[in-house]
Amino acid sequence: MALTRYKQSCSDRAAYTLVEIAVVVTIIGILATLAVPYFKRVKESAIISTLENDLRIFSQEFMQYELNFGTYPDTSTPGTYPNGMADRISSTWIQSSVIGGTYRWVHASNNGNGGNGNGNGNGNGNGNGNGNGNNGNSNNGNGNGNGGGGGNLYAYIEITTNSSEPLRIDSTRLSEIDGDLDDGNTGSGYFQVSGMSIRYYLEQ
Repeated sequence: MALTRYKQSCSDRAAYTLVEIAVVVTIIGILATLAVPYFKRVKESAIISTLENDLRIFSQEFMQYELNFGTYPDTSTPGTYPNGMADRISSTWIQSSVIGGTYRWVHASNNGNGGNGNGNGNGNGNGNGNGNGNNGNSNNGNGNGNGGGGGNLYAYIEITTNSSEPLRIDSTRLSEIDGDLDDGNTGSGYFQVSGMSIRYYLEQ
């Protein structure tokens, strides 16, 4: 009888232990489900900070180049140094950016169109002498003028993405980057998203 009760007691303890394990596993699963998005966001925040720092450093070097030479470097192809910049910016430029995609420098200008102007002038004069008399003079003049229009300068750092170099962060977080660097609107200002490209303007 005693042996039977001992076996029953052992069986109850084993069953209770299995229940405990199941509860613990369930709790761990719930915590993991909650923790994964948190750690993903923390990781993306670190990536965003690195990108913002890279863009600030790159833009400072391009502006220093413009101060030294009176113009920006010519447009480069993705993943290559712009002329005269290899000894100014780090090798990060020719690698994939921390958010994916490849760096590219763009410097271009769009020519403006001239304007035309027309002007008309009219003048009338009346004079009275002794007696009754009227003198009338009328002068008419026409003038034409042409004015030249200036061009628009574009100078920006671009991150180009494609199927082989996709964006590595949630696209919704680009507004967060814009808020840190610019006005929070990715469609205007100095930080813009254009199609599959991200642009950080120095001149526009």
